[in-house]
Amino acid sequence: MSGEMGDTTPIDFVVENGGRQLRVIDSTESRQLTFTTERRERFSVRTVGYDWFAPVDHVAALGVSSLRLPGTWDILLRDPDGELLADVPAGTDAASTGHVVAEITTTPIKLYVAGSGGVRVSTVDGRSRIQSVDGSPLVVGARSLHERPARTLTIPPTVEGLMQGVSEFGAALKTTSPERTFPTFRGYPPELQFGAEPEIPQGRQRPETGVCLGLPRKLEAVLAAAPLAYFLGAEVTPADETRLELAGHGTVSLAPFGATDAESLHALLVHAFVLECAVRTEGLYPVELAARERLEATDIELNYAELYDEPLADRLAAYLTVPTEPVAAVAPEWRLTADIPETIDSGRLLPHLADELANIRPYPDGQQPATEATFESEGALTDELNDAMETFLRDTGPSRPAQNGETVGERRPSRSCQTADRDDSFRVRPAKSILQVYAGGGIPIGANKVTAESYRRQLTDTPENPATIRAIVICNDPGMTAETDVRDIYASVPMLRVTGELHTDTTVAELRQLLREDVDLLHYVGHVSERGIECSDGHLDVDDVEHVSTRLFILNGCRSFGQAEQLIETGALGGVGTLRNVDNETATKMGKTIARLLQNGWSLGSAVSLLQLDTAAGLDYVVLGDGTAEIASADSGSPFHYVVGTTFDGEYRLSVNTYPTQTDTVGAMLRPAFGQDDTHYLAGGEIVQLTLDESELREIFERQNSPVQLRREQSGPGFSIRWSQDLAEDMSPLTDPL
Repeated sequence: MSGEMGDTTPIDFVVENGGRQLRVIDSTESRQLTFTTERRERFSVRTVGYDWFAPVDHVAALGVSSLRLPGTWDILLRDPDGELLADVPAGTDAASTGHVVAEITTTPIKLYVAGSGGVRVSTVDGRSRIQSVDGSPLVVGARSLHERPARTLTIPPTVEGLMQGVSEFGAALKTTSPERTFPTFRGYPPELQFGAEPEIPQGRQRPETGVCLGLPRKLEAVLAAAPLAYFLGAEVTPADETRLELAGHGTVSLAPFGATDAESLHALLVHAFVLECAVRTEGLYPVELAARERLEATDIELNYAELYDEPLADRLAAYLTVPTEPVAAVAPEWRLTADIPETIDSGRLLPHLADELANIRPYPDGQQPATEATFESEGALTDELNDAMETFLRDTGPSRPAQNGETVGERRPSRSCQTADRDDSFRVRPAKSILQVYAGGGIPIGANKVTAESYRRQLTDTPENPATIRAIVICNDPGMTAETDVRDIYASVPMLRVTGELHTDTTVAELRQLLREDVDLLHYVGHVSERGIECSDGHLDVDDVEHVSTRLFILNGCRSFGQAEQLIETGALGGVGTLRNVDNETATKMGKTIARLLQNGWSLGSAVSLLQLDTAAGLDYVVLGDGTAEIASADSGSPFHYVVGTTFDGEYRLSVNTYPTQTDTVGAMLRPAFGQDDTHYLAGGEIVQLTLDESELREIFERQNSPVQLRREQSGPGFSIRWSQDLAEDMSPLTDPL
């Protein structure tokens, strides 16, 4: 049975298996968590009122005194006012008496569990357990981590109009304290639309931060400034140069931060953000943060406790006295870089890119942000990537020979079936970020292609049946049946109810119908040609499909970019397509690896990003639409990627890297259940390197199934990704000769 829920709440509690199991479902994010209890107890959900110290969407009494989580998590014990009583690392035990609220960290749905007579935290069979000390029933509160814009602003289609709109982005901040560095303390900026007269619903709501950002009347400057203005809650005004005006501290030029407006604005954002992360440890989350520890080891002198209580403008003034180099050295690898055209219409992208605190790099309209088609590092893999790039840009032939007596010249392919030529394909200039997106014409190599509409679709996307994930695998190529194993991969997603369906020899009519159905993920295995997606009785050109309801897709066939792009235009949320011919063996490996990454909590964008770093074949794959889309959540919150090598004394050197998710974005914090247990890290890129013996390394590999690369194989050709739980069973590849 299901507990009652309000008309607007995205959270539902569902009791299953005769009361032995409770599923918490977030319908807007398609996320689920499954809990169990003691054998003698049974769940019963009753919606109740409760005065939480933090906002929640749904509160229910569970009718049980014990709750077993689906994994191990860090848990914070607080009093009803939010004061921290105990910080309980994953895998450890603790208890507090009195009225206690347990905050479970890094879960894909924000969860609080309250006990009126005290709470005890322990670990049983590798799972965290929360119990009430006096045996009274527990109460759970849950909040969706999904955010939507609260307003749509109408602004004139001018540079000054964009300044007005961006000035209101700070109204979405839930606080101006350092805690706004946490993703959950930043709301979604208002959407922008253009009209002759400005219209600001509910009037100006930007907080009084004492921060004014002066910008030249140039599109480049305003577009690039949106994330910084949002984070600082700044008013944006015209000025002769890019500068800050801080209440009580005068005017500061941003020229020293970078050679261009875009560079200086992003550099200041990173600088202020990292220092705010260090200062926030004096507030609600007084943890040992690696970034702060590294800053304190330098000559930087800051009184973190005093700064925490200062107004935002005063804190920012103090940060501007700190040298940039040591701060940049401790910054996490940034989540996102966005190349967007210098047009007024690009203003519609700004709320979405500001929400992700993206590094926005405007480029002149009518041009492309291209770079030389080479990679600057050294090694065999670099040579292979450069050869692949040259081959791709040179390769303009048809994807497959003409059939049934036709010649290529006789066919008249639709727009979505046309293969790219070198004028449309280009290598996007590199970026120092984990993900990279591009808005504009042509086919970008190395970036996710996005539009304002694809971002809006992400905000409004709500699955028809959030309790079940429907994954469909279509195999229309007998030579690629090995890839049909992905059905079992999807069906084994932990903590989720997934239906894995396999369709073979699909007809045009059947594929058209499947695209119209409410499908969470469609994984196509087969051929794509100038005529469309190959079926058993012909080809389906997506240009001929008016609307699709498929949320996510993988078109694993030759040159499927055009068909993939059309799927996005006709309703899909996000997907993966290919840029040129891909042989069956490579396509099978890529398809299986993408499926396994998705199964373990990786987003579409992060999965393809990792594969592009791993093998030259990754360059043939590109993400379209919403690259943040996921079908599962990693146990740790942020997915891990390990790189391991051996030391001279027979031990192992492990590099631990994190990739972003929809909820664990810039500012998210995690504490791995290994290494220095009390140290927290900012998510993004490499967070720590550890020296371990074989038993310690095996224990880490067993905890969570994550992709692993052996350092000695990284520079070799082909695929080098292995899986941690496979290596935990057989560690011999770590020392086997190549």
